[in-house]
Amino acid sequence: MHHLGILFLILAFCTVSSASAASHGEISYAEHCGDTVPESEATALVVKHFDHISFRNGYFSGGAGLFSQVDTSAVFAPPSVNFRTKSLHKTKKNGTFRIQAAMTLIGASQNRTQRSLRRRRSHRSPHAVVEEATFDDLAGFWSESTGKVCMVGRGVYSDAKGKSLLLSAVLILNFPTVSNLNTSLIDGEVEILNRVGAPSNFSSIKVLAYYAPNPYHFTIFPQATSSCPTVKIDQEDSLEIEPAIACAFLSARVFRIDYKNSADCPEGSCRPLGKSLGFTPRFLSLNRVFCLENGSINFNLYFSNSSSYSYDMPMRPERSLVGEAYWDRQRKQFCLLACRVINADLPEHPHVGACDVGLTLWFPTVMTLKERSGVVGRIWSNKDKKDVEYFDMASIHSLNDGWNRIHGLKYNYTEVDSVRNSCSNGIATSSKSGHQVYPGPKSLGGVRLDINMKDSKGKRTWREANFLSVGDSVFEYDYRRTSDIRSSGAADTSIRNVGFEITNRWNPFDDDDFEINELAAEGVYDSATGRICMKGYRYPKQLGQNDTLDYESIDCEILISIQLAPIDEDDEVRLDGTINSTRIQSQPLYFDTINISSSNNMGGIEIDRSVWRMDVELIVVIITLTFSCICIALQIFHVKKQPHILPSVSITMLLVLVLGSTIPLLFTNQTRGSAMLLWRRNWWISAHEVIVRMISIIALFLSLSLAQLAWSSRSSAAEDNRKLWVQERRALKWCLPLYAAGARLAWLLSSEWAVLISYSGFVLDGFLLPQIVFNMAQQSKGKVLTPFFYVGIVVTRALPHLYDVYRSRSYVAIHSTNIYGSEEWDFYSTAWDIIIPCEGLLLASIVYLQQRFGGECLVPKRLRMRVYQYEEVTGATI
Repeated sequence: MHHLGILFLILAFCTVSSASAASHGEISYAEHCGDTVPESEATALVVKHFDHISFRNGYFSGGAGLFSQVDTSAVFAPPSVNFRTKSLHKTKKNGTFRIQAAMTLIGASQNRTQRSLRRRRSHRSPHAVVEEATFDDLAGFWSESTGKVCMVGRGVYSDAKGKSLLLSAVLILNFPTVSNLNTSLIDGEVEILNRVGAPSNFSSIKVLAYYAPNPYHFTIFPQATSSCPTVKIDQEDSLEIEPAIACAFLSARVFRIDYKNSADCPEGSCRPLGKSLGFTPRFLSLNRVFCLENGSINFNLYFSNSSSYSYDMPMRPERSLVGEAYWDRQRKQFCLLACRVINADLPEHPHVGACDVGLTLWFPTVMTLKERSGVVGRIWSNKDKKDVEYFDMASIHSLNDGWNRIHGLKYNYTEVDSVRNSCSNGIATSSKSGHQVYPGPKSLGGVRLDINMKDSKGKRTWREANFLSVGDSVFEYDYRRTSDIRSSGAADTSIRNVGFEITNRWNPFDDDDFEINELAAEGVYDSATGRICMKGYRYPKQLGQNDTLDYESIDCEILISIQLAPIDEDDEVRLDGTINSTRIQSQPLYFDTINISSSNNMGGIEIDRSVWRMDVELIVVIITLTFSCICIALQIFHVKKQPHILPSVSITMLLVLVLGSTIPLLFTNQTRGSAMLLWRRNWWISAHEVIVRMISIIALFLSLSLAQLAWSSRSSAAEDNRKLWVQERRALKWCLPLYAAGARLAWLLSSEWAVLISYSGFVLDGFLLPQIVFNMAQQSKGKVLTPFFYVGIVVTRALPHLYDVYRSRSYVAIHSTNIYGSEEWDFYSTAWDIIIPCEGLLLASIVYLQQRFGGECLVPKRLRMRVYQYEEVTGATI
């Protein structure tokens, strides 16, 4: 009978499982895909790469009822689709492969913050606000002869409001069977099914992507050759460069479009794709550039009106062109010919249209303060002037060239004469000391700095900076560059021209309103005194389609004064300086003085010291949290041995401890700071965050356990317990107004939500205050709290402040990399580092005295009498 019972349970489980599977509806491949790519039994696994049947940053439309239907002409980031093959198997049918893949559909982004989150998809921000449908288990078949892929699978839809929906889908894609310009598009369709595998109320989704795998066959070189000579350039203005290197420099390039200023230009006739786009494109980017060693390339070109969101955008057909190019060795320039994308409906399929847009690109030999582009060129229409789609020739200039500059580029200084005497009063004017040696000019070229910037209101931010030129030599930005000061010409005490730049390259989607986003400058450096005086150009923040500020209105009324520190014993350099506007205060572009200082030096020694400091702080945080858990556990053991003292523990105090354990779980410490430091310790920081979260959960559990014990001890209806609740309410009545007033004051002084997180840390520093008030109210006496508990917690709260004092004196200030004693969790400054430990020591001393001599031991007798009289009058109402 026993065996029959087990068999019955197994059969019942199988029946329930089968019923459950039936209720969810298995998706039938034969029903939905049998006519497209017939299935076949899989045999051997294909080990080679599957790039030729994958794509990224495709475009999709449709999906009404599932995705929000927004005006895509007004969004910053259009809908995108990514398709990645996970595995490929041969089958018994020759030319048919079993394929497993994942697909992600991301809805349109309405603002810049959403787009910045989309750019950081690899980090999977928990605060992403875009709509997304993810299918991780698509399975089906691919026909190599027809190029068709048909797959079925399940997925999940989610949006910013927390809505989620289980989905089933059928995906059909049409991959080209040969690779050339006319077949460089993938199209397809996604049909969303309901839970039982039948068509749903959601409209189908159309997919389009650029596709040009190797081997690629070039087809329009003759047309490009005949189009390119219409642009005449001086060969001396273009750098001599190898084709393969020239090709590599085009990848990930965003260009500014400068139109001719003609009053008689009819609307749209001077703008590429102007009428079909509905707006004037101000930027273009070369995406998914594929290069050959001879300089031949194929590419996808994208038009936009925002520099922030041009690179690597989904291939939206009405804004995109596809084309080919070759390197003209004689003219030292690229000749490009681009073709329109016709997004026709099925069954005709999207296809490549007329190839009537010409471009040429070359690499200038000279850089100036105003013209800093590493690649420049022209764009024009090959159509007849009478054609409605004709547009006049426009100039294009590349942006963001600091990452990779071509060797041989020279710098031409245009503003040096106007600044030679401008900084005589801006920085220290002491003459050269015989014992002080400053960096030689040659040692500065290409050196990277992390700099802190502080405005007149005390607001801070950080940026990247580097010396891009010394003399006429231009240096490539190099995050690995160390300043070997002594061996690089420290004895050279000449006055040299230098070029300087401040960029936001590590955080280009930072939406703060700091005055300086990107800045370029040139001036003179006196290596005898370490002083630098420069004139700067302030570039506007990256613009969106509704912004009106034009690149012609760059602010060039800026004076920069920098003082380099003498070389120290570690051969390292630091700087301090100011950025000033030379405009009058009433002018729109005027700004108050901004102070700058290097947050690390130019070499690797200080970086190594800071990395070592971060490692130590990571370990100390873990040790401190563990010690806090031990202190709380000892208090639990203490009250369990003496249960009669439990009702005398303040529940308000325990709730403060619970708050202190909850905050780190709700707000993850997003360490920013030096990009180099984070890069070198990213794995350790990630592991640390996991460990800290686990220990914080343990601390929260112990705090809640202690609070539950104290609460349960007062759960009876005894007269003594009712009095204790009255005293608890009185303690709360004293403490809550103090906490609220402090929070209000902190908010008024800062007006930032982050300050309330720091203030919660300050409240936790004084966690003993409710217990002190409670002791006074109930006139208690006895060892309610073990010293291991209250002294231990006070020590763990005071140590970060004592360490902060040591850190500020021993290390270069990179506040945003502070992990132990971080400003995100408490108030830190010279004053607070004294006040908070003293506060903790004072409160711990009061608790000790109260437990030994009584809760009112520190209250004057006259005040005690007044309190008794007050209690007799108000006791009945309470």
